[in-house]
This record gives sequence, C-alpha cells and structure tokens, in this order.
Amino acid sequence: MSEIVQFSFALSPRMRAFIEVRDALVCLESAYVTQNTFYWLHSACDLRASLLGDQGRKHVIPEIIGLFQDMKAHLKKLVEDLPHYSGKVQTACDNIDTHIEKLQDGMADACNFLARDALINAHLNNQKKHDWLGHRSCMQQSLKALWKSPDDRTTPLHHALVPLSDAVNTLDSMLNDFVSWSKHIAQAGVGQISPERKISYGLLVIGLPEDEVARGIIPDISGNRLAIRVRFQQWLPGQEPKDVHEDLPYSMMLIPVGA
Repeated sequence: MSEIVQFSFALSPRMRAFIEVRDALVCLESAYVTQNTFYWLHSACDLRASLLGDQGRKHVIPEIIGLFQDMKAHLKKLVEDLPHYSGKVQTACDNIDTHIEKLQDGMADACNFLARDALINAHLNNQKKHDWLGHRSCMQQSLKALWKSPDDRTTPLHHALVPLSDAVNTLDSMLNDFVSWSKHIAQAGVGQISPERKISYGLLVIGLPEDEVARGIIPDISGNRLAIRVRFQQWLPGQEPKDVHEDLPYSMMLIPVGA
C-alpha cells in the first residue's frame, strides 16, 4: 500500500507561522545529517526569519505557545464529552505544559547564534540581493574551506534547537491525530470543501498516495474559510504545470485548532 503524502495548508497566520518553522526544522535537520552546505545555510536563514521575526514574519515562539494552549483547551473540552479519556488527556496536557515551560526563554541560545553567525548573515544578505549563489561575495570560493569543519558551526545550533524541535514534533503529531481522515473525489481534478460555519479551522491537510505525487500530482487551494476549492496540477520535468482533468481520489482533514 502506498504511503500518504500530507500537504499542510494554513488557514490562519498563527498556523502559517507554525508550518514555516516546522518545515525549516525538517530541512535543517536533513542538511545537518548530510552536511549539505547550501541546504543548511538556506534552512538556517529561513529558521532565522521565524525565530527573530525577520522579513515580515512574526516571532514564532509565542505562536507555538498559543497553539499549545489552544490544543490544551480543546482536549479539556473533549474530556467533558468523553470522560473515559481523562487519563490520556491529562498526560497530553502535562506534556504540553512541559514543552511550554522549555520555550519560555524564547530559545535565546538558538536566536543568538542565528543572529550573530557571520556565514548565515552573509548568505541571508545574498538572498536579499537575489544573488542566490553568492557570486558577489565569493561564497563559492570560500565555502569549501569554511566547511572543512562544519560541526563547529552546525552542532551548537543543532543542540540549541532540541527543545524547539521536540515541541514542534509533538504539536505536529497532535494536530495530525486530532481528527480522522475523510475520503473525497476531485471530479475532473477539482474538489470543493465546505467547512462547518460554526467551527473555526486553523489547518487543512490534503493527503495523496505517494505514487500519485511521484507522477507529479500536486494540490493547491483557493477560496476562504467558508468555501475551499482544491485544484490538482501535474508537475512534469521540463514542462509547465498542467491542470488534472481526471477524477482523483484524495483524503483531507480540517483541524479546529489555531484559527
């Protein structure tokens, strides 16, 4: 059976901030493991924007704490209707409190590292000037020598980010386990989702089989909180995006947290 690829679409600014830092941490961890220089620098710059509130982004730590508090409120409300879950919910709430406590300092060590590191800031300045490979700053000539001992740079940041990574992974798991998948058919490549008007949703997750994504099928959404249109395209090598015109099964979750 093919694995499900999950596409997260934020329906609120708070959830968007969370998705941005979640994805940046995933990319940074992958680059740390493979010691991929440019991948690590690009991920570090993206994470810097979230943690420092740079480039039009909000400071992400208060947003994550707010999402945890929202999740905790929903869990306590769940117990009112399903009291036999009280033990599991209390454990989850205690776990949430632990993560919130560890985030209270705003991830000061990681923020200081990202704000001060000369190489990260040089790469960020190159991006701002649309000089993606750092031609004008001779980045290509300097990186090979600078990256001979990458652990001196990557490991301190990796350790400083552990509390944030643990918190984000926990929250992401809670969000994806909060509701069940529902099955749908996108007729001629287009699906319509009508959220309940009385419920505020913070996140939409679209699920596609990995085999479909491997052949280039990618979802996109448009609309508003009352009517969401899901459109599927096919991205093939060397070709422009093509609208899918066949009926396409997909799964989706609407998560009433973080609205």
